Amino acid sequence: MKFKIITSLFLIFIWEITTPQSIARVENIKIQSQIMNQEREILVYTPIDYDWRTNEYFNVMYVFDSQNRELFDYTTSIISFLTDNSNSSFIVIGVTSPYNEKLDYARNNDLLPVLSSNESKNRYGKYSGNFDYFSEFVSDEVKKYVDKNYRTLNNNIAIGHSLSASFIIRSMFSKPNLYSSYIAISPNFAYEDEMLRKEIIDFDYSKIGKSTFIYLSNANEGVDYWQEWKPAREKVYSFFRDSLKKDNLTVKIDSFPNYNHWNTFPPSLKSALKHYFNTIQKKQESELSKEKYEVTIRLKVKNKNDKVYIAGNQQNLGDWNPNKVEMKKTSDLEREIVLKIKSPAVGFPKNRTVNNSNLLTLNSNCHHEKQQI
Repeated sequence: MKFKIITSLFLIFIWEITTPQSIARVENIKIQSQIMNQEREILVYTPIDYDWRTNEYFNVMYVFDSQNRELFDYTTSIISFLTDNSNSSFIVIGVTSPYNEKLDYARNNDLLPVLSSNESKNRYGKYSGNFDYFSEFVSDEVKKYVDKNYRTLNNNIAIGHSLSASFIIRSMFSKPNLYSSYIAISPNFAYEDEMLRKEIIDFDYSKIGKSTFIYLSNANEGVDYWQEWKPAREKVYSFFRDSLKKDNLTVKIDSFPNYNHWNTFPPSLKSALKHYFNTIQKKQESELSKEKYEVTIRLKVKNKNDKVYIAGNQQNLGDWNPNKVEMKKTSDLEREIVLKIKSPAVGFPKNRTVNNSNLLTLNSNCHHEKQQI
């Protein structure tokens, strides 16, 4: 299980700006999937200054159907317009499901389970049935690759549109705590005799062990079989609004009747993320785990006589008392402390000899059971 400790380090530095202007970056990564027996491609967006904010860790958004680059690019672009806080920067992963002509394999293979009804078979043909493999690919190969190669935290957001919105909701049942938020834009609840609608109602929501946000939206879908979608959608909406009452589950539902199935993505995502940033994010990041984890924090000081105290949001961090928990001197210019604390831990080590020289503030998010800073 991941552990994170969020710190603000107040240290004295003589700062010379020698680094060139940084820009946000998008990488195309190819993964040879053992689960899918295919080479698959993902997109990885890292926010501006990711390379030199080396002590900072980031939450992750997973955008499905990113073979439609518009969905991925809109997501990476809108984040900064909805918050003026650089600490809300995210890594964004584009999970793609392009058509593979050689394998005659399409996105619906990824997103749909095995279909048995004649109506569903006629609708989707042979392009279905790989939901379980694709779900394992995302959790066991994509996510593990991202966590290994990037500085990630564990409040992950899944974003999907249409059948990929259906996919992320259904993935909650097999892996309830893989994501902490689900943004499902114009999902289809009606396929296979309303299979997904039935699974939503029958699911044991006690399996969700952390604060979770579900966002659902619909448009004037503009597809020829929209009337098949609507009854299942209304039953799902009614269930979330009227029947399901869970303290750790927040559900927001939007309707955009002036938009069609495709162009509802921008207003839906904007509404979902505004609600997330204003209401959900702080709540999710402030919840403490039941378990305690041992962490090691090390830092360097400028003067051998400096004393450094750590203060934070729980008892072992001094309950924000800046003079209570002193870091141990391990060498002239290094201080260390070993603590058992709950996740997430929010605090700062403070140099008690700080004067009004160049003051540098760093925000770092460390998510391993033992982290050295």
